[in-house]
Amino acid sequence: MTAIDIQTKRGLQISQWLALGAVAAISAVLAVLVVQWVALAIWPDAALFKPLDSYARSALFTIVPAFGATAVLAWLSSRRADPTSAFIRISIVALLLSLIPDYLLPVPHRTFLASSIAAFMHLVAAAVIVSILVIGYRRYSSHA
Repeated sequence: MTAIDIQTKRGLQISQWLALGAVAAISAVLAVLVVQWVALAIWPDAALFKPLDSYARSALFTIVPAFGATAVLAWLSSRRADPTSAFIRISIVALLLSLIPDYLLPVPHRTFLASSIAAFMHLVAAAVIVSILVIGYRRYSSHA
């Protein structure tokens, strides 16, 4: 067995997964913070809604899911020949579930607008994270 055969059987290396997760996390954080900044510049009262009042919290709540999604795709890649379709389905379900608290939890200053801004930030984060992970995985694995 050659080195190329061994890498193909094992999938991506941990360093590749970490790099991919970091790129997804950083990109998603930048996108989410821009959306939050623009939204709060247009609707400053939305910052009264706790999920929108802190850029640091928004960054943290984007970084953690980015690395979680990376772990899910890494896990799927070790168990399926084509893990990306399952990953995309799981990501859609996770996104839909992530929207529920923004609209239903009894948080002070929750308005439909503020909840919709938070939901849009979830959508932006998911789109960036899933796109980068899927594209990156396909590029890395095609070179394996």
